[in-house]
Amino acid sequence: MLRTILAILPSAALAFGCAPPGLPPGARISRELVLGHDDNHGTASFKFPNLTYESIVRFELPKGKHRALRLRLMAETAGTIAIAFYENSVLECPGEEIRVITRDLSQDDISNGKDGRWVVEDLRDLPPLDGVVWVGLRKMGGEPSIWTSSVVSGQVYLRDRNPTSALGLLPVKRTPMVRLEVLP
Repeated sequence: MLRTILAILPSAALAFGCAPPGLPPGARISRELVLGHDDNHGTASFKFPNLTYESIVRFELPKGKHRALRLRLMAETAGTIAIAFYENSVLECPGEEIRVITRDLSQDDISNGKDGRWVVEDLRDLPPLDGVVWVGLRKMGGEPSIWTSSVVSGQVYLRDRNPTSALGLLPVKRTPMVRLEVLP
């Protein structure tokens, strides 16, 4: 009996670790929302000019609370980035910071823009999201860059986080290859 339990334990632990919070091991996810504004064709890259510039993507969630699952992005070069999640402010711009995740992009994470290689960040420990969520990407070290598509989505901005800079949110015509996955 003890051998049977010990044999099953690793499989159960693996299943539990992969399931979204609140679901029992082995439970099926009936649906998820994958939000993105690109056309799945990386054609150029966005290189961060310095440590204070941030590329920001606006995601509008359907009505109700949603559990964050994953964020996917397509990296062109290695380096360290910060991925920041912001609430929506009353002025319809990034407001209070929800969480910042630092991610080291290694050579194994690099895509050629056409190979389907995505960097995946687990977001299951984020609080429930609703309304508009802003996702900001900025350089923390090295020379990271992210693939972009030629889609003009109207949901992508650039800003300088330097408090002495007068640069506010500037609309950007190219859309970063960034996807947000949530459970409704």
